[in-house]
Amino acid sequence: MIFDRLNSEKRETEVNDWKEVYSFEKGYEDSPFSSGLQESTYFSCIKIISESIAKCPFQVKQETDKGEIVARDHYLYDLLRLRPNPYMNAVDVFKSFVAISKHEGISGLFIDRKGSKIDGLYPVKIDTITVDDAGLIKSSKNNKILYDFQGVNGETGSCFDKDMIILRDFSIDGINAKANKSILKESLDTSIKSQNYLNTLFSNGLTNKIVVQLTNDIKEESELKKIQRKFDRIYTNNGKIFTVPAGYNASSLNLSLTDAQFAELRFMSKKDIAASFGVPLSKLGEMKENAKSDEQDNLAFLVDTLQVIFTAIEQEGDWKLLTQTERKKGYKIRFNTNVMLRLDSLTQANVISTYVKNGVYDLDYAKDLLGVERIGGDKIITLPSGQILLKDLLAGKGSWQQNNNATEKVGDEDVDTGGNEEIPKD
Repeated sequence: MIFDRLNSEKRETEVNDWKEVYSFEKGYEDSPFSSGLQESTYFSCIKIISESIAKCPFQVKQETDKGEIVARDHYLYDLLRLRPNPYMNAVDVFKSFVAISKHEGISGLFIDRKGSKIDGLYPVKIDTITVDDAGLIKSSKNNKILYDFQGVNGETGSCFDKDMIILRDFSIDGINAKANKSILKESLDTSIKSQNYLNTLFSNGLTNKIVVQLTNDIKEESELKKIQRKFDRIYTNNGKIFTVPAGYNASSLNLSLTDAQFAELRFMSKKDIAASFGVPLSKLGEMKENAKSDEQDNLAFLVDTLQVIFTAIEQEGDWKLLTQTERKKGYKIRFNTNVMLRLDSLTQANVISTYVKNGVYDLDYAKDLLGVERIGGDKIITLPSGQILLKDLLAGKGSWQQNNNATEKVGDEDVDTGGNEEIPKD
């Protein structure tokens, strides 16, 4: 069957109808709900997540007998790490890729192939998803899903699943996806309205709404609208003084922001939007109310929010960028997430010193991490003294055990003199 992509008949109000529903005549101020990126918290969350992903290098690695190494000889190494296509660097590609996914609910990296090799990766917006009418399970076709995409300057195209790296935001069926803006439309709309209200308030010189009382009895709607337009023209400006025509009385509606708990309500909207994206409030400029450090916030952000995005892209890359033969040879594509865990100088010194003392890092590798000149030559690996394997301890192979045994043997030889040695006399 063909999945329904949200364009069927719905009972809920469409995005384009919000301006009519929230009209001035019905007691609302117009707000550009469809342009969610104009909301500061929404924009900041997408920016933080996309830049956090993009700053982690995308590398080809290989599992060997000596552990996991960076496969610098693989032809995809420079393409993924530096320049996925001739026109964009890696940061721009992955930043755009993740931002589209968070804003639209789904995004793609189009794989441009030249024969059996990959020539480039291009971030695109997914317009429609078409699944074979027989369905994913019953279909006998090799390519069961077709993606219609849109690139830069409206360039359109179609491709099968094997030629597109897909990143979904929130999905129930595993194929179609929804964006946060469609799920949190009420919180987002409220936040946009509060932002527009502040803009209007500042435009009017921090003066609130006014009520115009008429001395005569005008009931015609057209006449009332003329009067309203007149006061809109003379009132909506930065001037503190404006004239009132004869026959009218203007009075202010004194509803203060404090009485309306404006700051508290605005913070609640900000908190809801940030929580839906999984972004800590500390990254949005809010003061911390606990003793957690920036490193702890970064670790929680990495584990709770970014890890699933890293894993999804890595799995897509392993399956669609590498051949089965390459995967059998131990090749895999991974993000270097260590750049997310930058530490202060003291903590970094303690961590590196611990790794060096316990033989995890050699001295030259530790110097590379600190950006200092190498010693050179063979690897220098240090190990702490006083440690022993349990099996050696039980077998009595400890250095002190061997020393004790040697001392006992020497003592026995000193005592065993055959009784022939004379005892000196005073």
